[in-house]
Amino acid sequence: MKRIILIAAVCIISTNLFSQTYKLETIFSDKVSETYLSHWKVIESTEENNINTFSLWGYQLYFDDWAKGAYETKYFKGNAKETFRFLTEINQFSEEYKNEDKVVTHIQGVQVRTMKQLGFKYTLVYDKENKVVCMFNQKQWQEMLNQFISYCDEMRIDYKL
Repeated sequence: MKRIILIAAVCIISTNLFSQTYKLETIFSDKVSETYLSHWKVIESTEENNINTFSLWGYQLYFDDWAKGAYETKYFKGNAKETFRFLTEINQFSEEYKNEDKVVTHIQGVQVRTMKQLGFKYTLVYDKENKVVCMFNQKQWQEMLNQFISYCDEMRIDYKL
């Protein structure tokens, strides 16, 4: 009996010691593709060094039913400096290969590819399993970077390399 009470007490104390509560702040969103760049803002934490975490994520469909067929996918997750570098390198890649089709590279371990379709030029970012993509044109990627910089400046988050 004492052992069970001791184990329960240790579990409760360790949960409180190592837990963090986050609020997902949207920095950039595209409602058409259900893709978001978000900040995992720490609301409650026992740690003194809170790392600002950002993620590029979205929803995909197994089939054409949002109620039963949607799932969440993560394209990229990192701290402020990693996210700034990731978005900057995507913009540079998009600019450098804007007139070419099917050019593939890896930026921070994430597969990125150019695509020309019906006269439109896109840059695709794959998820970690290389199964699904988020697809934006160069103007949208630049807007995402600008909103990220603006958000970090407003929140006083150091993002520069």
